[in-house]
Amino acid sequence: MDIPAKGRIAFVLIFAAFFIPVWGYTATASVTWMRMLDLDGFRSAADVGSYLLELRTGIPPVLSALELLWWVRFRDLTLFTEILYPITIALAFTLAVALQSARPMHRIVLVAMGVFLANRGAEVHAGNPANYDPLFALLLLGYFVLIDTWQRKRHPVWLAAAGLCLSLLELTRPFMIFLLPLFLLVDGHRIYLTASRRQTAPLRVGGIRTALAAFLLPVVVLSGGWHLHLYAAHDRQIAWTNISGYNLQRAWEDFDPEIGAVQHLDQLPRNGELWANLNTTEIYRKSEDLKRMIVGKILDDPSGAAVHVTNRLATFVSSPVGMYGHDPKGIDIEIYRKLVSALVLLLPIYVAVSAVSLLRRRRWPWLDPHWWLAASTLSIALVVTLGEQGEEARFLFTIMPMLLAVASFAVSDVIRAVRADTDRPDCDKGAPACDWY
Repeated sequence: MDIPAKGRIAFVLIFAAFFIPVWGYTATASVTWMRMLDLDGFRSAADVGSYLLELRTGIPPVLSALELLWWVRFRDLTLFTEILYPITIALAFTLAVALQSARPMHRIVLVAMGVFLANRGAEVHAGNPANYDPLFALLLLGYFVLIDTWQRKRHPVWLAAAGLCLSLLELTRPFMIFLLPLFLLVDGHRIYLTASRRQTAPLRVGGIRTALAAFLLPVVVLSGGWHLHLYAAHDRQIAWTNISGYNLQRAWEDFDPEIGAVQHLDQLPRNGELWANLNTTEIYRKSEDLKRMIVGKILDDPSGAAVHVTNRLATFVSSPVGMYGHDPKGIDIEIYRKLVSALVLLLPIYVAVSAVSLLRRRRWPWLDPHWWLAASTLSIALVVTLGEQGEEARFLFTIMPMLLAVASFAVSDVIRAVRADTDRPDCDKGAPACDWY
C-alpha cells in the first residue's frame, strides 16, 4: 500500500484526475458549526487556548484549533474552506485507488468511477459541506496505508504516524470513541504477531514493546489527554461532545412522539445571529436525560425498535441526496444514487462472504487488511445510521472513498476466483494472518 518511487508519477496523475472535477466546491469551516462562535472575538493564541479549555461540544478540537490559529493570524479561513477541502477529497479518493492492485485496466475503471462519484458527491455534499467530512475519509485510509507500510518496512516511525492518524480520526468525529477500542485491539493484535517474528527471545520482546509503544503513545497522549481533560473539567464527560442525546433524538424522534416533543437544539434561544452556546453543563445534563429516555423507550418496545432500525437502514441504503433545502436533480444524480446504493449494499455482503472465506482457510478475518477496512467502514456506517438522521447524504459522501475501495476488493476477489487463482500454500506457523493464538 505504500507508494514505490516508480509509482509516484501515477499517484500524482490519479490525484489530478480527482482534484480537477472537485476544484471550485467550497466547504464550511468546523468553527462555524451550529453558528455558535463569534470569530471576531478571537484575537490571540491565548483566546484559542481559552476556547479549548471551555470546549465540550461537537466541534473537532484539533481541526478547530488550527482554524482559529490561522484566523487569528490572517483573519480568513479560505485555506480550510476553498483550498484544503478539494485537496482532501482528491487525496482520499487517490488513497482508495492506491490500496488496489497495480493492474492498469483495473485502476483506470476504478478512477473513472471514482471521478464521477467524487464530482457528483461534492455537488450533493454542498447541502452541508463540513470540511471535516473528507478529512475523516483521508485519515481512515491514511491509517490503513501507514499500518501496511510498517508491516513492509518494520520501522516504528510508521506505527507512530499510524497512531497519530488514529487519534486525529477519533478527534474528528465524536462517535469514533466507541470504535477506537476496536481499532486498538485489532491492530494491537496485528502488531503483536508481526513484531513477534524475531529469531531470538530478547529481540522479539524488545520489538513487540517498541512497536506497541510507538503505536499507542500518540493515542494515549492526544486522545487520552483530551478525554481526561473533559472528564476532569466538565462533569465527568467522556465523549468529546455533550449533545449526543440530541443527535439520538433526531434519529429516533419518529419512533415515539415523546422523543420528538423534547426541545430540539435548533429551538434553543439564540444570541442575535449566533445560535445558543452549547458549551454548558445544562446542555450536557439535558442531553444525558434525553439519551436515557430514548434508551428506555427502546427497551420498552424492542420489536418496534427493530422496525425503526430497519427503516433507518432502508433510508440509508436508498442514498438520499437532499439536505436543508439543497436537493440536486438530474439523470447524473439518479445514476449517482443508484451507484451509491449498490456500493452500500455490497459492503455487508463483502464483509460476510470474505469472513467465511478467510475462516475456512484458518485465517483471522480482522488480520486481512481488505476485510478490516470493509468491516470498520460498515461499523462506522451502522453507528452513524442509528445515531443521526437528516444528513445521510453528507455521511455517504464521507465514506464514499472506502465504499469505492471495498467494491474494488470485491471485483479483484471475483476475478481471482474465476481464474482459479484461489489456491494458496498452507499457512506457515508464525505468519500474522494465519495464527490462531
